[in-house]
Amino acid sequence: MKIIRNIKIGFYAWLCFFSLNASAMDVDAFTKIANDTIKQMNYGVVGDIDALIAQQEQLMVLGMEGGIEYLQSNPEGGQALVYVIENAEAMKSLSLDEIEELWHGGGFLRSKGIDTEKIDHFGQANSLMDAVIHPATSYLLIKKYKETGNTEFLARVKGEIFEVLEHLKHVKTEPASSVQVTLDH
Repeated sequence: MKIIRNIKIGFYAWLCFFSLNASAMDVDAFTKIANDTIKQMNYGVVGDIDALIAQQEQLMVLGMEGGIEYLQSNPEGGQALVYVIENAEAMKSLSLDEIEELWHGGGFLRSKGIDTEKIDHFGQANSLMDAVIHPATSYLLIKKYKETGNTEFLARVKGEIFEVLEHLKHVKTEPASSVQVTLDH
């Protein structure tokens, strides 16, 4: 029980540290950071690699904040989202194969008894889960690029970010918010 309490305290401390003072899923802020990431991938030049890694952490926090708000008004159908939020920090220490198997492939959720086939792929809860999982994957890919210099990892980052931007179109926000994807340089 003490371990669970410490994990939760660590998670909330991490969330507060990276908080962008958004009380909800700030789709505009998420989109801005995501598009900045895509622009750097389009140019094939990463200016400040550590700043880019920190941006992926910011995206994760925005996704968690949106998930927490969603769970406050929809507590009945969000156990999968709870697991994603609780495990967000741990995702950053996984290998690329592990994050693919456990989170993209649903292995972690299935191990907890959740039938991933019943989760609406473009439902709001899954879209919010992806707003954490895809930036976590981008975080790992950018760190791998930093270690190896292999630009294939940057191309994969772009794919992760494009996919999460598609999911954000299904996140209910204020009417003024919209998701736009930057395709050109």
